[in-house]
Amino acid sequence: MSDKNINTKNGQREFIGYDLGHGETAVARAYGGSSREPEIIEHGGEKSFVSAVARNKSGIRIGAQAVNMSALGPKELKGKNEIWVKFKSRDLNDKSTEIPTRLFTQTLFEDLSADKKIDGLKTSRFIVGCPSGWTVDDRDDYQLLMQKSGLNTVRIVPESRAALMTALEQGYLSLEAARSSVLIVDIGSSTTDFTYCYDLEAEDVGHNILGSGLLDTLILERNLERQPERKKIEKLIAKYPWYLPIMEYWCRLAKEQYFNGVGKGKNAPVESIRRLPVAGGVLFEIRMDSKDAAAILKTKIEALNGFSWPETFNYALKESVERLGGRHPQTVLLTGGASRLPLVGPACEKAFPNARVVRGAEPEFAIARGLSWLGRFEYLHNSFKLAIGELVKDGGPVFEKARAASDTLGDVLAPVLVDALIDACVIPAFGDWRRGEIKALNDVEDALNTRVANWLSSDAAKKALRPAIEDWFADLQRRIEQITDPLCRDHSLPAMVLSLDDSTHVSKHLEGLSVAAPKVSSLESDTALVGTTISAVLIGVLLAEAHLLAPLLGSPIGIAIGGVLGLGSFIFGKKALEGKLRAANVPGVMRMLMTDGRVRKAAKRQRAELITAVANAWNTKASEQFSGELVETLNTAFIQRADERAVLFLL
Repeated sequence: MSDKNINTKNGQREFIGYDLGHGETAVARAYGGSSREPEIIEHGGEKSFVSAVARNKSGIRIGAQAVNMSALGPKELKGKNEIWVKFKSRDLNDKSTEIPTRLFTQTLFEDLSADKKIDGLKTSRFIVGCPSGWTVDDRDDYQLLMQKSGLNTVRIVPESRAALMTALEQGYLSLEAARSSVLIVDIGSSTTDFTYCYDLEAEDVGHNILGSGLLDTLILERNLERQPERKKIEKLIAKYPWYLPIMEYWCRLAKEQYFNGVGKGKNAPVESIRRLPVAGGVLFEIRMDSKDAAAILKTKIEALNGFSWPETFNYALKESVERLGGRHPQTVLLTGGASRLPLVGPACEKAFPNARVVRGAEPEFAIARGLSWLGRFEYLHNSFKLAIGELVKDGGPVFEKARAASDTLGDVLAPVLVDALIDACVIPAFGDWRRGEIKALNDVEDALNTRVANWLSSDAAKKALRPAIEDWFADLQRRIEQITDPLCRDHSLPAMVLSLDDSTHVSKHLEGLSVAAPKVSSLESDTALVGTTISAVLIGVLLAEAHLLAPLLGSPIGIAIGGVLGLGSFIFGKKALEGKLRAANVPGVMRMLMTDGRVRKAAKRQRAELITAVANAWNTKASEQFSGELVETLNTAFIQRADERAVLFLL
C-alpha cells in the first residue's frame, strides 16, 4: 500500500512491533518522525501479558483475563469454555494454532485501538516477529494469517534481526561489534533459535523446541504432587480441562519471579495460593525454591528425548558451534525472557570462551522494540533513497550540476593531455622513425595512435591525469554537497552520509583507468568509475573520427622534410603527407635532421591550436555521453552510500 493511502496521527507514520510469543506477548510503537526509543504499549495494565485466549458465549478474552477464573462466572464455567495458551506454532494450518492466533491478534489490536493506544488495524503498520528457523513459506503463511486477523499493512521479520536492532539502539552492542560477528541466542517459551550475524547479514545456525515452557510443565507437575487435595484437583482438571493451562500459567509466574530473584543475587523461595472457584473452592498452593529449581533442571524430559533442559541447551550450543564451521563470534547476544535463567550465561561463556556475552536489561521487550524500530528504520531508509532519486533524475539539481561540470571537463583535460602526449608519445614516435625502427612516414601515424592507446592505459597516464581530474571532481563534489548536505540533515543524518570525498572515492577513482574499460554501469566499484569513463571516452575521441593528433603528426614532418629536401607544404590530418614521399624510406642521414628539439618546438608552436581541438572534440563528441554516465555513476554511488550507512538510522 502506498504512503498516501495510509492515514497517520499528527502527520507521523506509526510502526507497531508485535512480538507474539508462545508464552508471553509484547507490543511496541515507534513513530517515523521521532528518534525516541520505541515505547512498550500496555494491555490490561501489563507491558508483558500472557499469550492466552478464552472464548465462550459471553465473548472473547485475552491475556490475564483469559486465565482469570474469577472473570469466568458460574454460567461460563458450566457452559462451553475454550481456552488456548502456548498456541504459537509454525503449523499455521492446524486449527489449534490458526484459531487462537487469529482471535488473540484481532482482539488485542481492537482493544488497543479502542483505548486510543494505536491508530488502528487499518492504518498502523505492523511488523511481526517470527522464529529465525521459519522458512519463506512459513513467513508468507504467517503474513496471510495476520492479514486475516485484521492487520492491513504487515511485514514478517525474523526475531533475531529485531534483537540486533534493539542491541544497537540501546547501546549494549556497538556498531563496530554489530558489523563484526554476533551470535544471537533467542530463548523463548517454545523454541531456542541460534542466528549468526556477520556485517549485519543473518544466517540461521540452529533452532529447536527447547523452550522455557517445558519447565513450566515440570513445576506444575511437582506442585501437583504435594497438594493436600491433589485428587480433588485432578478430578476438577478432568471435568474442566481449561484449568490445566491456567494452573500452568500460575506456575510460570512463580518460576519467573524465582529466577529473576536469583539473577539479582537473591535465593528466597516464592510462594502463592490460588483458588479454584468450583465446588465451594479448592486451594492450589504453589511453591518454588532452590530445591525445586535444582530438581526441575535435573529432570529428564520426554519431549527432549530423555535429556534434561540444561543438557539439551549445552548440546544445542555445541551443535551451533559445529554449524558455524570454525567461525568464532566476537559477541554472543542473549535475548528472550528465558535468557534470564542463571544457567544460560555461564553455558554460553563456556561454549564461546573468547566471546563477550551480553544481555539487555529487559530481554522480554527486546523483540517488540526491535520490530517497531526496524519498521521506522526501513521507512526512513527508503524515504531517503527516494529523495536521492529526485536529486539525480533528469532535470534534478544534481543532474544539472553534473551536466554543467561535464561541459567544462574538456577545457580541464585538454592542456594536460596535449603536454603529456607530446612528451610521452609524439617525440618518442618520431624518435623511432629517426632511428629507422619505423620504415616510412606513413607508418608514424599508426605508431603514434598505438602509443597513445598504450599510454592512456598506463600508470604514467594515471599520474599525469590524476591531479587535474581530482581538482575537477573535488569542485563538483563541493557543488553537489551543497545539495546533499541539507537532504541528510532533513533526515536527521550527518552530512557526510552522501559525501563522495571519503576514504576511497577520490583517492581511487582512477584505479580502473583502462582502454578496455567496460560500460560504466557494469563496473563493480564506483570508486573507479570517474577515471575509467574519462579514459574510455577520451580514447574514443582521440583515436576515432576526431583525429586530434593530426597536427602533431603533420607539422614536425613538414618542417624536417621541407628543410632537408626543399619540398612543398603539407596539410594537417591523415593526408598530411602526399605523394611518394609519404611512403618512402627516407635515408638515415636525412632522418637525423628530425631532432627531438625540432619536434618539440614545432609541437609547442601549435599547442594552443591542439588544446582547442581537444577541448572542442570533447564538447562535441564526448561531453553528452560522459554526462549521462556521470549521473548514472553518482546515482549508483549515492544509493551505495545510503545502503552502506543505513545503520546510521539506528543511532
